[in-house]
Amino acid sequence: MTGNNGAMSPRITLADVAERAGVSRTAASLILNGRENTRLSVDARRRVFEAAEALNYRPNLMARGLRMEKSATIGFVSDRIASTRYAGPMIRGALRAARERDHTLFVTETEGDLREQELAIEALLDRQVDALILATVTGTIMMPERPLPVPLVILNGSPGPGDFSSVLPDEEGGGRQAARHLIQLGQRRVHILGTSEPEYWTVPVRRRIESLLSDFSNAGVEVIRVALDRPVWDFETGLDTATRAVSQHGPVTAVIALNDTLAAGAYEGFRQQGLIVPDDVSIVSFDDDDIVSVLRPQLTTVALPFEAMGRRAVEIALDANTATVGEHLEPMHLRHRDSTRPAATP
Repeated sequence: MTGNNGAMSPRITLADVAERAGVSRTAASLILNGRENTRLSVDARRRVFEAAEALNYRPNLMARGLRMEKSATIGFVSDRIASTRYAGPMIRGALRAARERDHTLFVTETEGDLREQELAIEALLDRQVDALILATVTGTIMMPERPLPVPLVILNGSPGPGDFSSVLPDEEGGGRQAARHLIQLGQRRVHILGTSEPEYWTVPVRRRIESLLSDFSNAGVEVIRVALDRPVWDFETGLDTATRAVSQHGPVTAVIALNDTLAAGAYEGFRQQGLIVPDDVSIVSFDDDDIVSVLRPQLTTVALPFEAMGRRAVEIALDANTATVGEHLEPMHLRHRDSTRPAATP
């Protein structure tokens, strides 16, 4: 339930229903579980059902069977994870880690709706899950308004202040790998494709961009930031931005695209300008998405460790008593393929 201020109200118990109906807790339990031949009056049954409806009571499903100290289940609540390309690896990592620890994973999605998240959390707590994982695709998580009775881990998002554990990709390390790869190839002028106004940056994106700018600055590399017309990292944006990079800033010899879909669009944009990858322009990207397999030449990219992140979240959730509270960063790794080459000698 949610109070007037949007916070979750205390969970309604069977004792609350019994008190409102004016019967014992045992009588309320027998009525709500459909037990016959209990000598309880029709009026008592009516009052119990009316009380349960008025209080929005949801029975504790685990209490209907033998009570156990642990349920061997984990709740996985996402905003839009299951409808994105991140779903497979992230959930697969969590499933495998749960299975190795003899746990079952319950997965549910809220589509970014706070009320749906509250209901999902309550439904999972009704099933007495041992821990909860809140996963996000946006990088911004909606934290529960009240303390939870089980460990909580944030996956792919930053919870802000508080005693929470979160699992994130090491975007700073990933950005450094991409920048240093081009620096080592002798590139002295790099275009970054995918930057937009800072208000659109999630915490991971901010760290990625800032690490790129910092490393290039320290190495004396000139950076051309080709802004987006709209904050969407898709194929059309990559094509348009790559085309504008050539027309507005002259020769393009090295590019970092902030994701693989932008890079795919840049391939086409440069092709239309008569530029060949990597002979004329080297491209590095981020994600290691499925689109990489169809690009020719194959794309050099920094892989996001989604499966490892899902696995790590489960491990932290189940080891909450010993795990360190705070951010846990999963390393990102450069997949060196065929879209880069040493800079031409002047």
